[in-house]
Amino acid sequence: MAVSFLKHVALEVPQDRMSEAQSFYTDFGLEISSSDSVLSFRCVGREYECLHIIPGNAKRLHHIAMGTSEEGLKEICENIQQCGGTIMSPLEGYSDDGVWLSDPHGAIFHVVVVAREAELPEEPEFKINSPGNYNRVNEGALPPKSTIPALNPRRLGHVMMFTPDLDQTIAFLEQGLGMRLSDRSQSAVAFLHCQGGSDHHVIALAQSDGIGFHHASFQMGTPDEVGLAGARMQEKWGSEGWGFGRHAIGSNFFHYVRDPWNSYLEYYCDIDYIADSDNWTATNWPLEDSLHTWGPNPPADFTKNYEASEA
Repeated sequence: MAVSFLKHVALEVPQDRMSEAQSFYTDFGLEISSSDSVLSFRCVGREYECLHIIPGNAKRLHHIAMGTSEEGLKEICENIQQCGGTIMSPLEGYSDDGVWLSDPHGAIFHVVVVAREAELPEEPEFKINSPGNYNRVNEGALPPKSTIPALNPRRLGHVMMFTPDLDQTIAFLEQGLGMRLSDRSQSAVAFLHCQGGSDHHVIALAQSDGIGFHHASFQMGTPDEVGLAGARMQEKWGSEGWGFGRHAIGSNFFHYVRDPWNSYLEYYCDIDYIADSDNWTATNWPLEDSLHTWGPNPPADFTKNYEASEA
């Protein structure tokens, strides 16, 4: 095994819009852990930062950070060049811990030796009344909407990035970082998980003209939280998102919120979990089944890579 979990994603945004970024991500439900030259956010109650926002000239994917073990780091350093990766110097302002890597197309990964965060505390079961099964008795499902407090994501679950060569990037992640393919849909999208137990996808890929950031996805407790949090953000920021719905690949409930730079943050819950990679068979899904089982259609530009089109 090599990488074991996703630690954080770092984005560069226009320097004159850093205050807007701070408002957007805190409204989304993240808390600020540092606000020096880089805005750093974490999920409430979690140890590791999940999002870095770096001032720059335009919005772009800066890097993705992942955790591993000492043995995993050794494997990565031995294998990375065989799959088109490059070991590089640390990015400005960041430490030289672990190893900094570039994939064959220039997307940057920082792999560090660090323990996984503690498991999230167990939460009350989501009770559903179904035919012949009354799991919620003598109580309503939800209080009045106006009385429900702010909703905070529990953890960063996955990142979707654009790539100009889906198969080559899959090979980089599998052979270089030790990830496994979960599922794909033809030459359009692919989903990879970490060995040793992880969500159905930790890194997702979308075919494009260049590299870029599509979305980061954050776990919520229930489908109600996904729908309500998404609706609140859409009302507050007035931008077109996508949801409420349920994905086909991965099975998760979703609500995407468009950020101020035409990429997305996703609220999700109830995603498939792969405990043993050897007992999971990857499927190549038909394109018509790849996006969602139900829900509204996505925005017309949902799969547009604005970083490539504006480069």
